[in-house]
Amino acid sequence: MTQSNMQDLLAQARTDALAEAPPMRRDVDDFVTAGQRRRSRHRLLQGGGAAVATAAAVFAALTVPALSSAPAAPPATPAPVAAAGAGAVAYPDAQWTYGFKGFTAGEFTVTAPEHITPGYQELYVRRGNEVSNLYGDNNSVVASSPLYSANITVYRPGVFQPTKFANAAPVKVNGRPGLFAASVMYIDSTDLAPGVALAWQYADNAWAVASSVVQGKYNKDELVKIASAFAPAQVAPATVAIKATYAPAGYTLVSAGRTDDFPSGASYMSASLRLSKTVPSYTALTEPIDASTGHGPTVRIALYPVEFTDSTHQKPGGAAFCNSGNANLCFRMTADGKYLAEIYADGGAAIPQPELLKTLNGLQFADPKQPSTWFPVTSAVPSA
Repeated sequence: MTQSNMQDLLAQARTDALAEAPPMRRDVDDFVTAGQRRRSRHRLLQGGGAAVATAAAVFAALTVPALSSAPAAPPATPAPVAAAGAGAVAYPDAQWTYGFKGFTAGEFTVTAPEHITPGYQELYVRRGNEVSNLYGDNNSVVASSPLYSANITVYRPGVFQPTKFANAAPVKVNGRPGLFAASVMYIDSTDLAPGVALAWQYADNAWAVASSVVQGKYNKDELVKIASAFAPAQVAPATVAIKATYAPAGYTLVSAGRTDDFPSGASYMSASLRLSKTVPSYTALTEPIDASTGHGPTVRIALYPVEFTDSTHQKPGGAAFCNSGNANLCFRMTADGKYLAEIYADGGAAIPQPELLKTLNGLQFADPKQPSTWFPVTSAVPSA
């Protein structure tokens, strides 16, 4: 490999480091040293994780065999979005219920809610047709996924306090008060650089925050344009493409969706359930909760398209198995071999492997590409 090619790959890696949904900002030089911090995030660099972090995979392609030599089709994109149009917006009263729709605003496409907790739900913003590529040998693209470079976090009324926006500039969004900050941390516990953010009241005492998670990628006018198009949808139960018929004792569902809590999620994920022994407090929030840090033991169940997983974990047959080097990490392929489920006990969760295996073997799968087949989140995990 020439020096020029190496520089191109490293530059691409810096770009693709933003590919996680919600994206992460990190430099190639940080990949190895950040491995221990990533924990339940995509664990390619820690050895054993099924999912391949896109940016890490570019870096890994310089040192380890590629996952595949042929390009793969990108995973299914979220449901088609509606035309932009603001309206009276109200947060659904019932937990685990969606009430907002995807939309377009000029060159920006915003997904319908992709992730939900008892206190907020998140939508993701894509500029144009931006994609993130997973690279293999000879600089070949082995898989692609949309690149989401901003998040919209919609908080339940009374949950959010805009203290991070104390020095922000006042703006108006559809006649309602808002605050624009040129430099604010999306989540303080992450290694993401500060970016621009817009907090606005979409209803009385109800806030949403549109945040760039790619430094310098958005400006005030763009965020106001996006926020102005935020609109309600018919209230509907949140659903997910996996269902656990068994779960370790004492663990309660704290988040779910197509992707995981930031910064553990990725745009190529198909489903996620996160359980915890300690339910976070969804009051007086100043930012989304990083469930992988500081909130006690958690269990994370995730589903990935097989093209985004390490081939060493692709064992056909549908029987669950555990990683030989990590007692807290187990896997199971779907019967058709198209997806890989992963369970990870994090934050000091001392769960015996038989419990992890029992949980994985009890998983039921819907078709990730057919949301009409998905399970209601309210029934996706047995009651604690």
